[in-house]
Amino acid sequence: MSELNLKEIKENLLAEREILIAKLKGNDLSVDDAETPDPVDLAVRNYSKNVMLAVSENESRQLGLIDEALVRIEDDEYGICQNCEKEIVPKRLAAIPWARYCINCQELVEQGLLDED
Repeated sequence: MSELNLKEIKENLLAEREILIAKLKGNDLSVDDAETPDPVDLAVRNYSKNVMLAVSENESRQLGLIDEALVRIEDDEYGICQNCEKEIVPKRLAAIPWARYCINCQELVEQGLLDED
C-alpha cells in the first residue's frame, strides 16, 4: 500500500472513530421511572432499551476494530491477514477498512472454523 493510501485510510478510520464515540456518548440508556407506566409503555421502553444496548455493543465492537486497524497502520501490518498473513484485497479494505482477515479467512471465522483473536 502506498503511503498516500494509508494516510487517507487512517484519516477515514479516525473520522469513523470520532462518529462512533459521539454516538456512544449520546446513547442514554437510563429509564425515568418517576411515574409508574402502564404495562404497554413499560414493554416499549424495555424493548427500546434492549435495542439501544445492542446497538451500543455493536458500536463498541466496531470502535475496538478501528483502534486495532490504527495500531496495525502504525506497526506497518495493515492490509495483512491476521491468520494466513496474505495481503487483504484492496477492494475489501476500501469497503471495510478495519478488516482483520482476507475473504477466505473471514469465511472460516463466520463458519466457526477459525477463532477470532
